[in-house]
Amino acid sequence: MWDHPAIRFNVVRCLIQLDRTVEAADNLKLALKYGAAPLEEAVYNEALAYEKLLANQIGDLDVTYTQPGVAVTLDGQPLLTCPGTQTRRVAPGRHQIVGSLDGFLTKSTEVKVVGGQREQVELSLVSMSAAAIGHRWATWKPWVVLGGGLAVVGIGGLVEYQASQDMSSFDRQLALVCADTGCGPGRPIPQNVADEKQQAQRENAIAIGVMSVGLAAAAAGGALLYLNRGLPIYPSIEHTTGGAAVSLGGTSTLDAGKPRSDFDIGDLNGVSCDPASWPCPRFPSP
Repeated sequence: MWDHPAIRFNVVRCLIQLDRTVEAADNLKLALKYGAAPLEEAVYNEALAYEKLLANQIGDLDVTYTQPGVAVTLDGQPLLTCPGTQTRRVAPGRHQIVGSLDGFLTKSTEVKVVGGQREQVELSLVSMSAAAIGHRWATWKPWVVLGGGLAVVGIGGLVEYQASQDMSSFDRQLALVCADTGCGPGRPIPQNVADEKQQAQRENAIAIGVMSVGLAAAAAGGALLYLNRGLPIYPSIEHTTGGAAVSLGGTSTLDAGKPRSDFDIGDLNGVSCDPASWPCPRFPSP
């Protein structure tokens, strides 16, 4: 069965009305494959006008990967298995290219394609073994916080030990003073013995405070050690292009007094069009 160009061109008309410009251009290429012979003169002229219009509505994207085994996708659709180069006609705008391979860091790149222009992307994946180890802060800082906290805990422990020794001394002196007749309201504890007890209690309170501060600092140091753990850092490859995308959609500004659906192809890009001699293609309506 022959793929008749006239049928292909009817498909082109429908696809343009649906704003599917890439598919329309692909079908238009097939419709013009055999030149003017299979088409009526008016239809052929209309097809040439669409060809010139669509040329600025589609961009070409060349994607090259040199590493073997890399699976590449374009906007989520499989593109090629590397190594190789693939060229795709795409609508103007931003497109995402993703390459993946076991043992390598998956690479995602966004490229902006401008209508009527060609963009080239050459990317390579980075091996995970090539990653450097990075930290949030200098490696010594968390250790200083942790070590300082433990040192404060140790000081608090020494103060607590001294408080324990003073309390033991108080107990011994109290036993000697009150051994024979006891101590009570009529025979109070000597002041020097009572002072030793107060000193022991004061030292105990200080020790508890110092050790609490030290434990908090040590806990903070442990948290900083976790946050500052070594993480792999991979080199990045960016590809960004400038330019403005052109689209069939939107409101035409050729003439503020005419709605978009009233514009003929002859109004665009200098294409000659005489509505009296042949049916000019209409600018696509939404």
